[in-house]
Amino acid sequence: MKILSIKHPFAIVTLLIMVALLSSCATSSVSTEILVPADISIPKHIKKVAVVNRSLPDKGEKLSNIIEGFFSGESIKADKEGSENCVNGLVTILNNSPRIEASLVSYPKLKGTGTREWPLTLDWSMVDSICKMYNADALVALETFDSDILYSTGKNIVKRIVDNKEVLEDEFFADLRVNVNAGWRIYDNIDKKIVDQQSFMDEKGWNGKGLKPDEALKNLPNKRNAINAAGVFAGSQYGVRISPTWVHASRIYYVKGKKENGFKTAKLHVKAGNWDKAKIIWENLSKSADQKIAGRACYNMALAYEMEGELAEALVWAKKAFTSYNLKQARYYANILTVRITEQDKLKEQLEK
Repeated sequence: MKILSIKHPFAIVTLLIMVALLSSCATSSVSTEILVPADISIPKHIKKVAVVNRSLPDKGEKLSNIIEGFFSGESIKADKEGSENCVNGLVTILNNSPRIEASLVSYPKLKGTGTREWPLTLDWSMVDSICKMYNADALVALETFDSDILYSTGKNIVKRIVDNKEVLEDEFFADLRVNVNAGWRIYDNIDKKIVDQQSFMDEKGWNGKGLKPDEALKNLPNKRNAINAAGVFAGSQYGVRISPTWVHASRIYYVKGKKENGFKTAKLHVKAGNWDKAKIIWENLSKSADQKIAGRACYNMALAYEMEGELAEALVWAKKAFTSYNLKQARYYANILTVRITEQDKLKEQLEK
């Protein structure tokens, strides 16, 4: 079962580069964590938040939701569990960020519409009471939560080796997509105003394969588990929108030239985490009369400086690899570094106390 999900732009761009390069034996990859700024900047005085699930229906709304769940084929409790996982996902991502501390509100229980329709804003007296109870500066409320499940099936013709002979066979596939529509409000209890009110659609998906249609379907999670996982994902995505977060990124680097003259040794230093020793080798190789070796060494120097947090110097080397040695992959890498440098001011502003 392959799991699909929306990734940060850095990861998407890096993946495209890696797909193009890792087919060659000339490259290897290294993983790192990158701190990226939030999409929006919330007031600096908001350092701790209480997170509440207000998306569950009040008693008057429950019957209509049960009827809707019956006719749509969804589990009656699926969205309830999904919304609870959604706020848990937000709390987890915020507590792993360097900007905001979060607490999950277990009491009081706040009710909403149980649909995509927004409820009325909370009274500030209620917001103040909850914030004091949890020692928070603001209240983040999941005001709406709704999920849609989409299945698609089909088949492809694939080549297989049977009894040492190549034969064509049917391979069946099944795709499952869960779209989560989550509406959020941030109640700033210090300035007594709503600093964010947005509804977002996030998608998480899975696909399965098999020699028979039912085998492909068996490789998918059940609906409830899928909605729960999609809820966690939607909550974590909102965390990324309001707080700087660490994201996983992969980078390629060159481990081979026309002949072995230091790249393999530098690779061993990289695997040991010794970037300084790798840089000494690459800097020498960057002066090579061989254009390909010099270009690849310049590219690797850019990576080393990025790993050390020296983004401006990394960009200098990446540009040199492209402009002086026409290494096309360096142009993509230079663009990634340019975006990271541009975001540093925003990140610094969001992390200032």
